[in-house]
Amino acid sequence: MPQNSSAKTILVIGDSMSLAHVARAMMLARRLEEEGHRILFATGAAHQQLVQQEGFNPCEVDCVPPAQALAAIRRGSHIFDRTTVRRYVESDLTLIDQTSPDLIIGDMRMSLNVSAELAGVPYWNIVSGYMTPFYSAEEHPPETFPIVRLLGQRISRAIFPALKQLTLKQFARHFNRYRKQQGLRPVENVLDVICSPHGNLIADLPEYAPCDNLPDHYRYIGPLIWEPKLPEPEWLSDLQPDQPTVYVTLGSTGDEQSAVRLLTLLRDHGYQVLTTTGGRFDGVPEGIFATDYAPGSALLRHSQAVICHGGSLTVYQAISEGVPIVGIPTFHDQETNMDRVTALGWGIEVRPGRWQPDDVLTAVKKVLEHEFQSSARIAQTLLTSYTRERAKELIIPRDWQ
Repeated sequence: MPQNSSAKTILVIGDSMSLAHVARAMMLARRLEEEGHRILFATGAAHQQLVQQEGFNPCEVDCVPPAQALAAIRRGSHIFDRTTVRRYVESDLTLIDQTSPDLIIGDMRMSLNVSAELAGVPYWNIVSGYMTPFYSAEEHPPETFPIVRLLGQRISRAIFPALKQLTLKQFARHFNRYRKQQGLRPVENVLDVICSPHGNLIADLPEYAPCDNLPDHYRYIGPLIWEPKLPEPEWLSDLQPDQPTVYVTLGSTGDEQSAVRLLTLLRDHGYQVLTTTGGRFDGVPEGIFATDYAPGSALLRHSQAVICHGGSLTVYQAISEGVPIVGIPTFHDQETNMDRVTALGWGIEVRPGRWQPDDVLTAVKKVLEHEFQSSARIAQTLLTSYTRERAKELIIPRDWQ
């Protein structure tokens, strides 16, 4: 570990409601260790084993189980009711008392908005650009959001700015009730719960998630790309190099029925198909190159297209290997990601809902063409260059210490 006269004891918390938040937090924690800081890592029960496999000795904090969080997101309902907010804050405060950190960094650990202030410890957040108040890309009403499905796109588009502000306020409601109970000032909306008044590390490319007029306590650090440390599947050597190859990965939010339909469809139309199941289902059709887990980069290097739900980790991993994307979102965050993928020419979005075979086949055929292959390689160069430059900088700016 390098000597660092400004070394801090840093508590890093990746909320295990989603693997993405744990993965990004682990990648950041490693970079902070390289800068000479002492790292304490914490996450929920769902990802304790994974974090241990990555070489950390994690503390456990109260976290909403991933399946429960995903179900709430798809319903468009609160993950954090009053009981959950209180439980989270109490868990945070216990851990802070036990570890006495100089600084806390969270990834979607929204309770830090309360607990860190009560404990008098500065905290930062790892955030996506579109989850800040300064996101400037064009947005449309997410089709997967229940109220948009109820009102329809025409009405939703007409009232979208007001609808968005109302929704953001509504999702801060239980946090503000708890803040009031603790004698703290209310926040404007849920973006102020997600973001910190002390420091925010935007884990995006500026071109992908543009933000205008960022205050000094926001900075881009670039994508935090993670994959499991596993051997490559032996069947990679059996692939036919002259056959168009598609990698299908539905991440932690996919379902067996959708996966089997996709795999069968692509196989039956002459594609060489690779997939990782995440250990969530066994019904992989014959003729598919499948494994539970694998380093995604290895599979992508043998592929000309990836089909995914549009999660940010998968998007950045695909682009890091120069592979264009066909995205089939299942909730609104993924729609936002695929809006940008489409706008930048990195891939094509298949509209959410009950997709039809022709929708997927047409999208795959298009991204295999030169235009999308070239665009993905240009994006790869952009990401590589940005990551190389950011690697030379301290995660903790001198003026933040």
